[in-house]
Amino acid sequence: MVETKMHKKVAKLWLPDQPGAWVMALFPAIGGIVVGGISWRNVWLAVAWTLCYCFQFSAARWLAVRSHEAKDARKTAEKAKDHSSLSGSPTGHIPQRSSASKKRHSNVYFVPAAVYLIATAIVGIPVLVSAPKLLWWIPAYAVLAVLSFVAAWLRRERTLWGNAVSVIAAGGMALIATSLGSRFFVAAAPHESFASRLSPTGLHPSVTSQYFLGSPLLPKAGAVAAIAFILTEYASVVFVKTMFRKYGNSDYYALSIIYHAILAALSFAAPAMLQNFAGFTAARGVMAATLLWGIAATVLLLIAIFAPHHKRMKAMQVGGIEAFTSLMNLVVIVVALA
Repeated sequence: MVETKMHKKVAKLWLPDQPGAWVMALFPAIGGIVVGGISWRNVWLAVAWTLCYCFQFSAARWLAVRSHEAKDARKTAEKAKDHSSLSGSPTGHIPQRSSASKKRHSNVYFVPAAVYLIATAIVGIPVLVSAPKLLWWIPAYAVLAVLSFVAAWLRRERTLWGNAVSVIAAGGMALIATSLGSRFFVAAAPHESFASRLSPTGLHPSVTSQYFLGSPLLPKAGAVAAIAFILTEYASVVFVKTMFRKYGNSDYYALSIIYHAILAALSFAAPAMLQNFAGFTAARGVMAATLLWGIAATVLLLIAIFAPHHKRMKAMQVGGIEAFTSLMNLVVIVVALA
């Protein structure tokens, strides 16, 4: 029994413990692999992204606890100052044991964060060497990482803007994984210079656009997939809030309904608007994509309308709904674009 508890404690320390977060983090990358065509590069990228997600989770927990410690330290210093001014005694008489204990507690998150950071770098380097064009994405993901860590420090990870940062980062992996797929990736010739390999507009024979949008770095199908994942995953974020933290909050319920209604309207209209953009006619057809996306978005809207009126659900029940809708979104996005 002691061993089992110890294993659970270690697993909780090293692995994110939210199944819904795992799904939201990894499904866009899986979708990108299918849409772009499976290759060792996008599969390897998915492994690196999984390690990166674990790093972000551990680092965010470490920052959140450190932030709490800093707040406690300020309060302790203020109390010590007040005590000193009132009694004339030195500030050292105020016990510091609790703060030190919390500091030791926060340090347990530092080791997993450091290990995952090193592992992400080791796994990610071969992909960068093989596809230097990925360097173009570093500034965007650096900004997202900073915003994510700021949210953790401020303990705002679960706010709408904090969740948006995570959803955008995960959704963007659909585009990057697509660009590394067999349908779009252009392998460099041995004689090519690094500058040539870094250029985002080198073209695959199947790609006709001479512009940045439509290039191997930014394939149109990948861009559509990324936007679709971002919009549907954020719908899940808003819905889950109406079931837990904001349960019974009329403002959040109204926000959820409005968001899902707009998403449904876009889902019905998008395929026709994108007919000559992402290859719908060459794939499943405009009508099929309209039905797939429109019906899926309508299902999301109906769940958003009626589920919050049900008696308060357990986490397992809401998680089941979230898993079903996430899998549904993955399937309809991939079928329409692959």
